[in-house]
Amino acid sequence: MNPSDEPPALPASSPPEPVNPRELWLRRSDQVFVATVIVVAMGLMGLYWVRMKGWGQSPIEIDRLPARQYDYQLDINQAPWYEWTLLEGIGPKLAERIVAFRDEHGPFQTIEDVSRVPGIGPQKWEQIRPWLCISD
Repeated sequence: MNPSDEPPALPASSPPEPVNPRELWLRRSDQVFVATVIVVAMGLMGLYWVRMKGWGQSPIEIDRLPARQYDYQLDINQAPWYEWTLLEGIGPKLAERIVAFRDEHGPFQTIEDVSRVPGIGPQKWEQIRPWLCISD
């Protein structure tokens, strides 16, 4: 082996330099900035909490309307068959029968004329009567 074939000698390693603890921490101006941001954020969260607690606010009283039944008036001389089906107890077949009766016998003169339609008995008549009207 030749001396030139030997690997070059490594320089003697020096011990690591001691780290200054001040270099690991924030500078004084950075510390003041972070502290200011934290204080402002805590203050804003406190204000938000006080506002959400309702401190100093009076409760709102809401006047509610009483529950109402479905308020629907059906013009017996103008309503097509599909509007008749909106009434409880009137299906598509009976609705078509009412419209056919109206077309065959002319417009209803009174609301009671609807009770003459085949398929509308006294019970059904009492059930649908409150929702019927005749426009002038």
